[in-house]
Amino acid sequence: MSERPFMQLYVSDFVGDTLQLSTEQIGAYMLILMAMWNAGGRLPDDDAKLARVARLSLKRWRAISADLLGFFERQAGEIGHKRLTRELHKAQVKSEARAAAGARGGAVTALKTKAHGAASAGALPRHSPDSRNQSEKASAFSGENNRHVSAQGPREPFCRDGAQRSSSRAASSKKPPGWQRPRTHADAANAIIEEIRSHDRSRTAAGDEGAGRDVLMLPAIRPD
Repeated sequence: MSERPFMQLYVSDFVGDTLQLSTEQIGAYMLILMAMWNAGGRLPDDDAKLARVARLSLKRWRAISADLLGFFERQAGEIGHKRLTRELHKAQVKSEARAAAGARGGAVTALKTKAHGAASAGALPRHSPDSRNQSEKASAFSGENNRHVSAQGPREPFCRDGAQRSSSRAASSKKPPGWQRPRTHADAANAIIEEIRSHDRSRTAAGDEGAGRDVLMLPAIRPD
């Protein structure tokens, strides 16, 4: 048996039409209607087969079938039911319409997806200004660039005149007369102490009693 849409049951109509049937007959009637729905609207007009559908013995079926078969049409060795056939047709039409609509929707979705994929594949990659700025900043502060800058020394401001740039560099390199770069921290400390002692000698020569104490006031500075 093929799958069918759900079978509608009009309860008020069913109850009104089966008032004369017994509980056993109503049960047999419902079983036959459901089997007929699944079979596409027709069942064989055969007592043995209908008894099996109604789940009754052949003898019992024949005892109650006279009242039941009045609800069906009997033609060409088959039985049918007018209202069931009409409802089955309506349900099949709705089911096919839903299936067709779903297929159309699926086809449209597939076309949209395909078109979107083609457009995405053909688009050129773009970089936003922020991305470029971040890349430039990262390059400017990279370890390799820092090493390059350290090796070359600090950058000079842009100058149109090469001579002016050279003169500014030469001016910045001038040192006071007699100046020598201390070789170590101890050299620097000794140089400071020597200057203080020279000053103290001058004060001593001038008769200053407090001369010679300046070095003792600087405990962080000690000669080698």
